[in-house]
Amino acid sequence: MKRLIYLELKRVVTTRSTWVMLALLLLLSAVLAYLPISFVKTFDVDEQGNLISLEGKEAIDCLKEKEKGINGELTQEEIRQAITIFQECYREYGAIFPPEMPREEYVRRIEPVYPVIYMAASVLLPDGINLYSMTDEELSPEDAPRLYDEYRKRLAMMGNSDAEQEKIQELSKDIKMPFVYISGYDITSFEYLTIYILLIMLVFMVIISPIFSAEYQTGADSILRCAKYGRVHLAAAKIVTALAVFTVTFLIGMAVFLLITDVTFGIEGLKASVQMLYSVLVIPALTIGQTQAVVTAGMFLSLLATVCCTLFLSARCKNIQDSLKIAVLLGLLPTIISMISSANLAKLIRCILPSGGIGFTNSFLFEILGTDFVHVGPAVIWTPYLIVGAAAIEIPLFLVLTVRIYCRRESV
Repeated sequence: MKRLIYLELKRVVTTRSTWVMLALLLLLSAVLAYLPISFVKTFDVDEQGNLISLEGKEAIDCLKEKEKGINGELTQEEIRQAITIFQECYREYGAIFPPEMPREEYVRRIEPVYPVIYMAASVLLPDGINLYSMTDEELSPEDAPRLYDEYRKRLAMMGNSDAEQEKIQELSKDIKMPFVYISGYDITSFEYLTIYILLIMLVFMVIISPIFSAEYQTGADSILRCAKYGRVHLAAAKIVTALAVFTVTFLIGMAVFLLITDVTFGIEGLKASVQMLYSVLVIPALTIGQTQAVVTAGMFLSLLATVCCTLFLSARCKNIQDSLKIAVLLGLLPTIISMISSANLAKLIRCILPSGGIGFTNSFLFEILGTDFVHVGPAVIWTPYLIVGAAAIEIPLFLVLTVRIYCRRESV
């Protein structure tokens, strides 16, 4: 068996197109990790009072320095002080954003407390009013003591029904308050992580689709059928090889991506509450670091389910073209469905597909940061749970079906 796995691994990895794609995939992990870093921009005021533009790592370090005063727990006092600064600036300039407010003043006064102002506005402002349209009458320092109580109520109201609201209260009961803010991490890096996962899926569809179907296409399976270990052993060797190459590539690629991202933005930023990353109205009681781990694990399961589904299609289809076309269609189907409909049935189908956690706005990342639920009879299921549960069932199911179909085909 070990010999079979070694030979199959050698055959797959030494194929020029395969190792070129794998090398490109690993290179892309570094490139996609770097791009969000290069996008970070800010302004600073030098000792002479001149405004200077900063980008990339310099901008990240500058923002950390500006916001160090709000790092840590966002208590009532920190919230009150931030709202007071907002009111003072608004009354002085009639706005808190350039061009109404001079950019130099915005950099000095608003930017250092902007995350707190944004959080307070997201929770305390009435419906129909946002951060850009609010006035000093909608948000006052006296509102600070009720922010966290109001947060609980506002988060529960994100549910579309009484059952969903009860579920949100149940899932979010362990959220730690006050929230912790640590300057550094950016949601854009998470978004580029989902793009990298999508690329991994597409590359491995190309690599895995020929594993069984190429032999059908060339007729080589008729010869292998006569070998001593040409049935279950050979099928198992092919499956182990595919899963090993995928797992090693995933682990190395993710290690490169996360190492570049975390070191640049600052590992200390991983301790911040996830509510301070994207939208304050999110369900998980997690830090940014824990969210990073959960999202990586969830997307790995979706990728593994998709890889197993592609193996099944390769064993089922008579040629490489058919297995690849169907695999790509199934892989992109959740994204297509999310663009077409948000109905309950559409969400159900999208989440239970093997690639249910892979995509853009429908990726596992935004499911974790969202409040979408699927109704199955009387049950109300949070979509991340459905995605992970479906993947956990599909992985062994597709592997068993792959071996069964391959062996039955050999016996024909």
